[in-house]
Amino acid sequence: MSDHLTEEEQIENLKRLWKEYGTSIIASIVVATAGYFGWNYWQDSEQRKAEVASQYFQQMVDAARAAPTQVEDGEADAVRSTVDHLAEQIRQIDPDSMYATQGALYSAKKAVEAGDLDQAAVELERVVANSDSAPLQQIARLRLARVLAEQEQYDAALAQVSQQAVVGFESEQAEVRGDVLRLSGDQAAALTAYEKALTSYAGDNQQRRVVLEMKVDNVKPLSALEEPSA
Repeated sequence: MSDHLTEEEQIENLKRLWKEYGTSIIASIVVATAGYFGWNYWQDSEQRKAEVASQYFQQMVDAARAAPTQVEDGEADAVRSTVDHLAEQIRQIDPDSMYATQGALYSAKKAVEAGDLDQAAVELERVVANSDSAPLQQIARLRLARVLAEQEQYDAALAQVSQQAVVGFESEQAEVRGDVLRLSGDQAAALTAYEKALTSYAGDNQQRRVVLEMKVDNVKPLSALEEPSA
């Protein structure tokens, strides 16, 4: 009898617990289920965005590779429009992706080729501000510095190449800094930058080393280039 009563008590306890906490349990189950399906939906959505962005990016690469070398035939403008359009489509779909960053770099390249330095600066500034990739940010800064120097915005250009260089870009940054300083008329500072570019170059491209040596010689004072008398 006691066993029977104990069982009844257990049933009553379960009923009471269900009455008190059943709604909360159901709500927790609903939330957990919704979270699970929501997470899966988000993952699927992100995957679809990445796939579409990848397709657009490949189209952009194909268009850029097919670009004509003769600007006067009018096709170069059409290629640039295609690249810009696809870059914008990628930004609309997946603005934080590597595809969006690469698209901006492609658009900047085409803008420079077309002589549209203002638009090139806009695209490169977008990469500097938004990219999560330190190397791509560094590349964008170097290119932006050259664009700004072409526009005679020397202080703004130097600001892009005055911070600590990303590992592996020390020589390139010093060279660009030297180019900006030379254009601004500061030959002495340009010499220091070029010498740093030469000493920090660790590659085996002899042609690049020769170019750096020539840049060093071009900004050296004439007295430093004169041969000592016998």
